[in-house]
Amino acid sequence: MAYLSEHLSSLRLEITVLRNMNVRYSQQSEHSPVERTAAIVRESRLVQIKHELSKMRNRPDDSAVWWGKSDKPVRVA
Repeated sequence: MAYLSEHLSSLRLEITVLRNMNVRYSQQSEHSPVERTAAIVRESRLVQIKHELSKMRNRPDDSAVWWGKSDKPVRVA
């Protein structure tokens, strides 16, 4: 679980940085081609993060993913 917590914290920080950069970009009146490309890359990364978080939130269809790593012996009836 520590990995998950660290990963979520990392994603939150990345989201904050990307949004702050987008705010600065939107406050400028003119943009160079490099700045426009960077803005597109930032937006794309935010979409990727959104999809990643969505996948993390959804439970997998296979319950073995959730319970298969248990230390308890499997009971067969």
